[in-house]
Amino acid sequence: MKSRFNFQRVYYIKTNIALQNASNLDAAKLLYENGLFGLLISAIASTMVIFGLSDTEASSPQVVWWIGLNTMLFVRLIDMILWKVKSSLLESSGLFGIQRYATGCIATAMFWSVYVVVFYPQFNTIELISVIIIITTLASSSPSLLAANRFTAISFSIVLLVPMSVMGVIAEQAHRQLLGTLGLAFTVVVVFSCIRSSRFTLDAIYQRNRNQMFVSEMEAEKNHVAQANQELEVATKELSELNIDLEEVVKKRTYEIYQLSNLDPLTQFDNRKAFTTNLEVLIEQSKAKESPLALLFIDLNGFKKINDTMGHNVGDSVLIQVTERISAFTENNRAGRWNGDEFLVALPHSDQDTAMSIAQAIATSIAQPIHVHGSELHLSASIGIAIAPAHSSSAAELIQLADLTMCEQKKSGNKQPRLFSSDLKEKITASQRILEGLQHAIESKQFYLCYQPILTAKDKVPFAFEALLRWNFNGKFIGPDVFIPLAEKSGFIREIGAWVLNRACMDASHWQFNQQAAVSVNVSVIQLMDDGFIRLLDNCLRSSGLAPERLHLEVTESTFVENKVKIRQQLEQIQARNIDVSIDDFGTGYSSLSQLQSLPVNYVKIDKSFVDNIQGKGEAIIRATLFIAGELNCKTIAEGVETKEQSIALSAMGVDYLQGYYFAKPMKNEDLIAWQNPISNTIF
Repeated sequence: MKSRFNFQRVYYIKTNIALQNASNLDAAKLLYENGLFGLLISAIASTMVIFGLSDTEASSPQVVWWIGLNTMLFVRLIDMILWKVKSSLLESSGLFGIQRYATGCIATAMFWSVYVVVFYPQFNTIELISVIIIITTLASSSPSLLAANRFTAISFSIVLLVPMSVMGVIAEQAHRQLLGTLGLAFTVVVVFSCIRSSRFTLDAIYQRNRNQMFVSEMEAEKNHVAQANQELEVATKELSELNIDLEEVVKKRTYEIYQLSNLDPLTQFDNRKAFTTNLEVLIEQSKAKESPLALLFIDLNGFKKINDTMGHNVGDSVLIQVTERISAFTENNRAGRWNGDEFLVALPHSDQDTAMSIAQAIATSIAQPIHVHGSELHLSASIGIAIAPAHSSSAAELIQLADLTMCEQKKSGNKQPRLFSSDLKEKITASQRILEGLQHAIESKQFYLCYQPILTAKDKVPFAFEALLRWNFNGKFIGPDVFIPLAEKSGFIREIGAWVLNRACMDASHWQFNQQAAVSVNVSVIQLMDDGFIRLLDNCLRSSGLAPERLHLEVTESTFVENKVKIRQQLEQIQARNIDVSIDDFGTGYSSLSQLQSLPVNYVKIDKSFVDNIQGKGEAIIRATLFIAGELNCKTIAEGVETKEQSIALSAMGVDYLQGYYFAKPMKNEDLIAWQNPISNTIF
């Protein structure tokens, strides 16, 4: 890789050098080609000035000047001839030619300037005007005759015009002062004209040489291609002897290119881009034939668990088998892989009933056991259906509607495929209104916190209070189960979570009724993965004055399947500040036991579903959790305790802390004081 880079760099340098040499040579040629005209003008003008303008004979100094100038012009003429015969044939002579020509050109201008400076006071009006005309004419020619070299053009103009203009400015006569001032102004104009003309000319020369170089390279490439074609003809003859059809080879290569750009490499389904393009065509055909088209959005349930626990090789094998099952219900170019475990199927000429039947058949097929590497695996599918043109005639929107329908079907827990409907549309619209309301909920002061006590199992003494977020949206209570997922999906959870953390710390710092109790705050994985979360944590503790040991953070078990390394680093920084960490909803995931031994946590919260089933299989799970937590020095908290029997049973098992409606419902901060006294007298 490095040698290839060096080769490209050397080639680039050599190309630039060759291009610059060629441009310099063209510039020198252009200067010398235009030079003869300049020499003739200077020779004729000098002769007229010395011998044609004055009524008297030219003085000796003037004649000497004339001889010197024309001698130099003759030398320049010889130089032009020599350069054209010899030097112009060498690419490397371009820069030297420019320098030679510039030297002669500027020397000519200096001769004229010497003449003006020396004889200016002696000029009569006619001589003055004639000299001004000659000088300005010579200077005016520089933008065109000397445009091939900016330095020469500008220097020639300045050397000609400035001395004459300065002589006029310092003269005593007013009209000469005016002419001198105009001369300086004219100098500026000529210089700018030289710059523009030179830029245009040099760009033209550069582009010309660059195009020529490209043409040369194209010719070389053409020759190379021609040679390759000759070799190809030989190869074709050899291939024909082996009965190989070149057209088939081309088709194969074309198909390979199509696969790379349009097909998913694992499943061989259309990728996202290709499927969307094909769907647009199918929708247009459907509209033209006035026939409905159904779109199925398929999401695999349980695939992530297989992929994470058994490895990506097994996961890929599962996806290939799922692909084969989906392919049985669709035709070519009508199925696509949208994302990791998400698929799309387009069904032309399919109404709602047909689409539902095919979707159910696909779901049933996917639900059949999958055998991979000696293991029997099971998946299910959530399927959302949208119809074109009834629901939308846009491919992108139709995919979005089917996706939203699939998500709603997954949330509902219903295993039957679901069809997009007006009711679902209203539900999505309501979610959108809630999402818009979330943007202003904090500034509108619609959020508030309630606190639910966590008690010691032994003495029933408040140990901590869990902060629970509540939302009064324009007089209507919106449950956390509704707005929290939307906040996480939209990204608002960071701002909302920061408000909750700060509010909870402020409230806890003012609890006079129990100055030892901690406040427990739920933290989402999005917050925990944020690089600025630790800084936010420090700011909340600093501004509230709450002791770090009185703050507990609760994270759900699903958090630990994200970025384990990042999560571990964050938790270690949290515990380094004497802040305890709890695992919420413990036991509902699939990697609970393995996570406990590798992640720094202090408390395990036993999920309500196990507490509710304490008389059945829940007891065994609770006891297993207590044993493992004890071995790892973790305390346990049972949530969802709603009866006295549950409280007694959990305490007898050795659970450390209890939480639930049996003890107290979540209450506002101002109600905590009133709750403190009656709890011990009425419940226990």
